[in-house]
Amino acid sequence: MSWFNNLKTWVKLLLGFGLVVALLAVVIATAQRSLRMLQDDSAVAFAAYGLENNLNEDRAAVLTMLSATDAATRSALLQEVAEHSQNGAQYIRQIRTLAQGDPVLLGLLDQFSAPYREFTQFRDTRTVPLILRGELEAARDSSLTGQHSRYLALRDLSRALATEAQQQADRHAAQARTVFALVGLLALLAAVLIGWLLTRAIARPLRELTTTAERIALGELPADEQAVARDDEVGLLHQAFARMTHKLRDMAAVAASIAEGDLRVEVQPQSERDVLGQAFASMVTNLRGLTGELHEGINVLSASANQVSTSTSQFAASASETAAAVSETTTTVEEVRQTAQVSSQKARVVSESAQRVASVSENGRKATDDTTAGMNRIQQQMESIAESMMRLSEQSQAVGQIVATVEDLAGQSKLLAVNASIEAAKAGEHGKGFAVVAQEVKSLAEQSRQATAQVRSILSDIQHATSAAVLATEQGSHAVEDGVRQSSQAGESIQALAGSINEAAQAAVQIAASSQQQLVGVDQVASAMESIKLASSQNVDSAKQLESAAHSIKLLGDKLKQLASGYRL
Repeated sequence: MSWFNNLKTWVKLLLGFGLVVALLAVVIATAQRSLRMLQDDSAVAFAAYGLENNLNEDRAAVLTMLSATDAATRSALLQEVAEHSQNGAQYIRQIRTLAQGDPVLLGLLDQFSAPYREFTQFRDTRTVPLILRGELEAARDSSLTGQHSRYLALRDLSRALATEAQQQADRHAAQARTVFALVGLLALLAAVLIGWLLTRAIARPLRELTTTAERIALGELPADEQAVARDDEVGLLHQAFARMTHKLRDMAAVAASIAEGDLRVEVQPQSERDVLGQAFASMVTNLRGLTGELHEGINVLSASANQVSTSTSQFAASASETAAAVSETTTTVEEVRQTAQVSSQKARVVSESAQRVASVSENGRKATDDTTAGMNRIQQQMESIAESMMRLSEQSQAVGQIVATVEDLAGQSKLLAVNASIEAAKAGEHGKGFAVVAQEVKSLAEQSRQATAQVRSILSDIQHATSAAVLATEQGSHAVEDGVRQSSQAGESIQALAGSINEAAQAAVQIAASSQQQLVGVDQVASAMESIKLASSQNVDSAKQLESAAHSIKLLGDKLKQLASGYRL
């Protein structure tokens, strides 16, 4: 049956329907032949019955003519007899024409024809002339003797001819029924065979292809099957389905590789109209570019996070040193305040004893020197604090720029993730794996955005704290300058006291006033140092928070780097 399967579908259908049409033509031809034979037999039987009726009417007309007394009646009956003769001859010709090829009917007709000629001849030559001459008794005797016997024989022959024609019609009808049954059964078997062959050659392969298409529509890719080796449309359709299944399996393998993070796959579209191949090739190219940019962004983020971490560590260490220096300065200021109180007490009792004034002057000079040195140290520490605050501000700005870069990367990653999700949605069921990757990239972008927001908030707090520290440092610097100036004035006063003992009273008053001003100034310095100490503590806390945020950024960069390393380019 391979030759039949290799035929084109239209050829199969044409052969099948042609065979059915041929069988129908045979049935129709058989039916027409049987109908024609039935019509001929029925016409012969009808003509035979007509011949018998004509014979009966002719006999009745002759007998009526014997009893008629009117010449007009006899003339009409004579004309009727002539018509019966013509009708009988016509019936005989019709039967002979219809019964051609049937020896039985022709034999019966021949048996009827000779006596009928004798019957009509005797009637026309003996009976009718006797009636016309008025010899009715002679005519009656001739008509009721030999002519009557001829009439009875002819009637029996006409009936036998009609019966034989009717029997042949019945036989031909039975034969037609048998032929119809056989040809119909043959046509039915041929139609069943043709239907079975067409079903086996067309419907069953198409049903198998439909089942395979339904499995593919449900997302299942059947295993490679041997393509049907046929040259018809069904075979070509099988081969096309095999190629389509193989192509879909290749696309599924590519999607699986992409889902596993392998972007080294190569997708070659079969043609410019290969929409799925073009989409996969574009998707792989876009993913490679996106992953490459993500790698570069993560490397920049990692490097920036390391720099921020290093800077924050240095800032934390500097803030700790500043806090220690501020604590020492506070202690020194407290000592200066106590010394100022002692100087004030000494100034009140300077008028009681010059020796005590000289001793106090000497002690005041030393204390003034110590105060000047302490103020110089405080001034140096304030400058160091100011430099640290400036570095902290610059580093905060650098961190802000890095955070802005990370936030831009997060926004671009989120936008690319949305585009990738759209492409995956266009791909339908085959883009689900890439949709998961796109959702993960989108989640990482959201985490990066949240982390950058936290870092930005922390940087804002640090900048506020830095501004407060700078303000406090400027106030401390002014207070230190006042303390230095006041310490210089106190030293000059004490030196003047040591140079001239005669001016002890006036010097004592000036010392007392100066000591009072110094005490007020020292109190201001102590208050400023408390503020600086508080600001330094806040700087230390901010530095720790910044260090924690930088560590979080570094961990985030490491996580992004680890995720990005899952894609092999």
